[in-house]
Amino acid sequence: MASGRIPNTKRRARIARLHARGVTLSEIGRRLGITRQAVHDALVQLRRPAPQRFVGCTRCALPIVSPGALASDEGQALCLTCLACCPDAGLGARLKSFRLAAGLTKTELARRLGVTAMTVHQYETGAREPRWRHLALLVGVLGPGLITLGLRPAN
Repeated sequence: MASGRIPNTKRRARIARLHARGVTLSEIGRRLGITRQAVHDALVQLRRPAPQRFVGCTRCALPIVSPGALASDEGQALCLTCLACCPDAGLGARLKSFRLAAGLTKTELARRLGVTAMTVHQYETGAREPRWRHLALLVGVLGPGLITLGLRPAN
């Protein structure tokens, strides 16, 4: 699991744009108030592929590859195929599966919903149920399958 501070993606994007226009590393550093070495390091990071993160599906044990996979998700996630076969899966399991399929971390999903990451964690563990307003936002972000996937129609 990666550690350290969160990268400044806006600054990295600006560095990449300036570099693509042919601006020297020293000049980029002067414009942004950082060292030439910091500019170089940012460009190296941009060229490096993001590490593949995954957790195993608790039902079929196949890896769920997702940029949003966290160590805390291990042993608690279902792939969407297995989720479709489990109509009795709770909202928390559905939420975790769809979050991983969308490639979102709990923090990223929380930011889109306007709640804290702890709130998303509580939704996923079943410690808390989302209000209708947040449920509508969840469906808007993750799609209607969050509620409908694998459910059998009532007779």
